[in-house]
Amino acid sequence: MNNILRNVLMRRSVFHFDNRRIRHEDLLAILEEGKILSNAAKNQEWHFTVLQNRDLLQKFSDLHERLRPDVHTDFLGNPALNKRLLIEAPMLLVISGRQDASYAEDAANMVFGGMMLVAEKYGIGSCWLNYASLLFTDEEGQKALAQLHIPEGFTPLCFGVFGYKQPPTPPSVLSSEDHIVNFIE
Repeated sequence: MNNILRNVLMRRSVFHFDNRRIRHEDLLAILEEGKILSNAAKNQEWHFTVLQNRDLLQKFSDLHERLRPDVHTDFLGNPALNKRLLIEAPMLLVISGRQDASYAEDAANMVFGGMMLVAEKYGIGSCWLNYASLLFTDEEGQKALAQLHIPEGFTPLCFGVFGYKQPPTPPSVLSSEDHIVNFIE
């Protein structure tokens, strides 16, 4: 099977990571190959912030818990898997783009999607986080944003975490028994 197609079929959001830092070479490959895989509306000006500082990750986790309490429980009221995701993940990636670019947020999400597929190739798990803009709506969020040193004219558009999977996810095989594929002949 084509490796990209395999990664598309096998990739799942990961909520538990071990504490190892991602190898620098693998991280650069994820950023470069993922950026090449996805590009919308010729929106090519990106700034990537790789956040591995535990104190700042804790600050973003606290902001998230305060601003998005709804995502910390599932639909039955049980604790959600991602409650401690930001603090447990070894790395947060912030994709920023030009503030005046058309479809910039959509394009950034596509770039992150490409990076998630590339990460799978290296055995690295990932999870997209859908609240990037919400974190910077108040004074505390603006202070945290300043610590990311995002260049002038750029704005954070997409967040996601990466790390080595813990425990490793066994590969699954897509079949018609899964009831997620309809065959209409």
